[in-house]
Amino acid sequence: MIVKEKEGSIPTDKMGRAGYDAEKQMAFYLRRAFSESPDIFVFNDIRFVRNGEAAQIDHLVLHRYGFFLIESKSVTGAIEVNKQLEFVRVFGRQRKGMKSPITQVKMQADLLQALLNDNKESLRRKLMLGMVQGSFGEQRFDRLVAVSDNGIINRKGCDPPGLVKADRVATVVEDLIARRDKTRGFTGAMRLAFADKKTTKQLQEDDMPAFTAGELDLIRSFLLDNDQPYVNRPPVVGQVVSPPETPPPLPAAANVQSVAAQIVRESPAQTQSSFSCRHCNATNVEIVYGQYGYYFKCNDCSKNTKIDFTCRCGVKSKISKKGQVFSWKCSSCGNNDHFYTNPS
Repeated sequence: MIVKEKEGSIPTDKMGRAGYDAEKQMAFYLRRAFSESPDIFVFNDIRFVRNGEAAQIDHLVLHRYGFFLIESKSVTGAIEVNKQLEFVRVFGRQRKGMKSPITQVKMQADLLQALLNDNKESLRRKLMLGMVQGSFGEQRFDRLVAVSDNGIINRKGCDPPGLVKADRVATVVEDLIARRDKTRGFTGAMRLAFADKKTTKQLQEDDMPAFTAGELDLIRSFLLDNDQPYVNRPPVVGQVVSPPETPPPLPAAANVQSVAAQIVRESPAQTQSSFSCRHCNATNVEIVYGQYGYYFKCNDCSKNTKIDFTCRCGVKSKISKKGQVFSWKCSSCGNNDHFYTNPS
């Protein structure tokens, strides 16, 4: 399931455009592989802030055993990496050192792990008869560096973990989930009992309790609610940042360009009665979450109405949830306001 698409305008500079294209290419591969998967959730271009530090993650895949963080790299020539995991870009006869994307995505994973563990009591159940609080261990965070299709990887005497071509990423994700599935239940116990020493070690490494369906839903909502797109300049992992200055929000009526053709607005004011079912026009509606995001469900006729909220600046705005209160925020101009409160 694609939870968050790649957003933002196309950069005008050459390097920026190349990076954008690499991320779009990776997003395409993930969409093709997982758009219809009910328990694999893909977030493209998502950003988290914790204690003044930010992590911009190109692609985040949430699955029943943990997470994949994927760093897209645009490579038009080749990259070389040696035994010390030092990276070099190669353009014809030119060679230039580059920051290690493996280190970069590791820092992103560390920040995300810390943020999730800050909120583990509300995201994970208690284990061992309620005596141990579930948490997010390091083994749940797998990391990949995805090199664009036209790039070449020169592995100088080493095979760096997680360094793959973009078209291989989905297969790596699927293979790991399949391996961990094989450790579960009676079949997993029998495989472990009769395995040789090498297989036993691999099975023990892959053995990991799966998130429950309820935990997956809580984690997915938490990730969406804590996405903080950067408006003014690109983020740097590990750099202390201040929140971007945003102008005071305009009145709600001025910010609303449309709430899709399916949403009927009865008055310019943003009130509970401003939204009605597109099928029966009843205002007895509530917001629920489904396969394609938030939507209105009518309590009178039980039919659904799509939410497609667009800011005055023309950018589709994000809906976030806190309890029964829903808010919108524009990733372009930074405007935000209350959107709707579900009836109790």
